[in-house]
Amino acid sequence: MASSCFIYNSTGSIDENAIQNLSLVVNLTKSIQLKTGKNRDEDPDRISYYFPSFYWVVRDFSLQLVDADNNSITSKEYLEGALAPQKGTSEDVVEKNKIRRLLTTFFKDRECFTLIRPLVDELKLQDLDKLDFKELRPDFVEQTLGLKKAVIDNIKIKTLNDQKLNG
Repeated sequence: MASSCFIYNSTGSIDENAIQNLSLVVNLTKSIQLKTGKNRDEDPDRISYYFPSFYWVVRDFSLQLVDADNNSITSKEYLEGALAPQKGTSEDVVEKNKIRRLLTTFFKDRECFTLIRPLVDELKLQDLDKLDFKELRPDFVEQTLGLKKAVIDNIKIKTLNDQKLNG
């Protein structure tokens, strides 16, 4: 992957369907092969060094960020909980956990941002691109600016073999 930042955008919540949709990314990781000077395959932890930061943006988020005991959690804790291995040994569970394992192995630097719906008025959503930023819900604006700041503050210069790439 050539980017320093991979932003995955989904709606609603992080559920099994959303995780399964990331299987495309997982399949891409399988095709990436890094070779050492001795022509042997690198281990996954070494390969993860070359992967970008992963930001999962969940739009139109309406759930409460709480754990099973009703304690408040961060959006990152919400993501980590969704990527935690599921219990069981069925073929279905093994496949689901494989995707989770690959995502957490390759994307060591990961974060989640939840964004509420930008407007309360459903009819205005049709013309969202024509609205001024100040017409959007203040919480949505704050969340969006937080995402923007996090990406800008944490973006890394892409390197290969400890050499900065300049495109």
